[in-house]
Amino acid sequence: MSYKNQALRSYFPSHFSVSLKRILRFYGVLFGLAAACANAQQPIEVTEDVLKAAMREADSFSLKEGNPPVYRGYKGDASSPNAELVGYLFETPDYPPEEVGYSAPIDVLVGIELDGTLTGIEVLHYIESYKSIRGDFINSEYFPQQFSRKNIVEDFRVGRDIDGISRATITSWAVARGVRDSARRVALAYLADSEYVAATSGDAVALKVYEEQSWDDMIDSGLVQEMLVVQPDGTELELSLAFMGHDGLGELLIGEDDYSTADRDASNRSREGRMLLVGIDGNSSQPFRQERLAIKQGEEVFPVERPRFVYAGSADDGKIAGKTRFAGAIVLMPELDLTQPFSVLYSTEGVVGEFGGIHEMAYQVPPLALALSEGGTIPPDLLPEPDEDSPRFQYPDETVWSELLDSAPVSEVIAVILICALVMTAFIRKSAAFRWAALTVTLFYLGWMDGGFVSVSHITNGIKLGPSLFLNDLPLLIIIVFTVVTALLWGRIFCSSLCPFGALQDFITRIVPKRFQYQVPQAIHDVAIYLKYAILAFLVVMAIAYADLSLFQYFEPFGTVFYISRSMVLWGIAAVFLLGALFIPRFYCRYACPLGAALGVVSLVSPWRIKRVPQCDVCKVCEQACPTGA
Repeated sequence: MSYKNQALRSYFPSHFSVSLKRILRFYGVLFGLAAACANAQQPIEVTEDVLKAAMREADSFSLKEGNPPVYRGYKGDASSPNAELVGYLFETPDYPPEEVGYSAPIDVLVGIELDGTLTGIEVLHYIESYKSIRGDFINSEYFPQQFSRKNIVEDFRVGRDIDGISRATITSWAVARGVRDSARRVALAYLADSEYVAATSGDAVALKVYEEQSWDDMIDSGLVQEMLVVQPDGTELELSLAFMGHDGLGELLIGEDDYSTADRDASNRSREGRMLLVGIDGNSSQPFRQERLAIKQGEEVFPVERPRFVYAGSADDGKIAGKTRFAGAIVLMPELDLTQPFSVLYSTEGVVGEFGGIHEMAYQVPPLALALSEGGTIPPDLLPEPDEDSPRFQYPDETVWSELLDSAPVSEVIAVILICALVMTAFIRKSAAFRWAALTVTLFYLGWMDGGFVSVSHITNGIKLGPSLFLNDLPLLIIIVFTVVTALLWGRIFCSSLCPFGALQDFITRIVPKRFQYQVPQAIHDVAIYLKYAILAFLVVMAIAYADLSLFQYFEPFGTVFYISRSMVLWGIAAVFLLGALFIPRFYCRYACPLGAALGVVSLVSPWRIKRVPQCDVCKVCEQACPTGA
């Protein structure tokens, strides 16, 4: 043992040993700093000033009381019998289940007037991973101010009537849904005369009418129309058309999950237009083609363009189950007058209006379905006589995850697919030119422009929230699937060409003269490369043990650099890693990246992994071939 220690000491020059000790000391300080900074922000105490900020119209407030619990806002002294009640305030944690953002629930104080109009919101507490990087990003943008003067009869849908926080889609949806749903529960308990309660009670009765109907009953009532398209060869395409311009009606027809997905997709593609369900079945020899559809009203013909047709599931749930093979939905044009009949056209050859046989089916939205879609109070003559034994309110609940499922804009999806294709082209062709092109696009688009890069926070938050976290952002999901699959098959292709921070380091290495580059002794390198695995293990353990803590930002500078952090501490850490890249190519990737370590673990099971052979003499061929040298 003494001989081995002596050999190691001779192999490690003293100044190299000192350098390694300094590296280890730096990480020790970093671990300590992370632990010191990890204390979660304390929730804002709800004082009279905070209540006043959420409801400026009130002069005084009661204590929180009632079931469900609320504060009452008054004009004048709350203790006076002449005080005028102007509204209620409540905290969203009192109305479980809480909405979960990117990392944890978001607690909000909400003010609501007696007619169901919000007076404002105050974010009391949230623990989002990027908060220490971006600062108080929920309150630093226009986002919270949008809720003031919104009535709870509105949709509160990000991308439609709510503008989301840039690069924080999941957080935006969580706040909007949490405020909306808890405010509606307050209305049901305290605001009997509000528009929402009137509309909701009418909606519940109307939906009950359709809920009790079978598919055949819906055909008889006119909600569902069946359209037969005969192809030139005699085979038949069977289309089932149904108006679903209301959330509850859509969920009833095709199920909550499929409707939520279709609704999200439609919201991102078009800010206007209700949906017309298209069930697809038959023995047609020609597949159904969306571009062969059109809507006609009067003399106007509106072709159904690709952005106006969304996938609506495989007809497994809802009233449509077992009636068709799969379903889509047309996002109806805002020019259509839904109070008047219109026709659905389908061409058996080519695009409608160009050539081929055209089949036509007239459709009239039933009055009850139309009243549901328009909101407000449903005329009593459209509703059945109420059952005295039935509950007053029967608003159909939406599940958390069906509302949070998001379909990204087509442009972003296409951009991500093209970038992944460029990365694979560079890998397959082993082309330096293609790789530098991929690095350039990755750095500027995924880094600074879009911010949709993969981070170790997706691992830690995935541990906390489960795999459903990754179903909220389609472009990100594509990158994650691409990263994992390529790591399993070929190794860390992500690290090579799809990581913005890796790309930044490569550009630094390319710019800095080679005479400044430092060759780390092999013995030190062989030890230092395991530091990133220790960091990964630490972050995983902390994510499991302390779900409310966010520590990754102290070990991963991605967000600091690309989100332009406001923290001097985080910029100091990022500066150390970038300074290291001046002298050691891919310094961070080699010795500190926990995401690279995780992908290294994944790549261990790759069937094409290059294995070390007994006669390996550390020739560095593998290291030179690997862009990260890791």
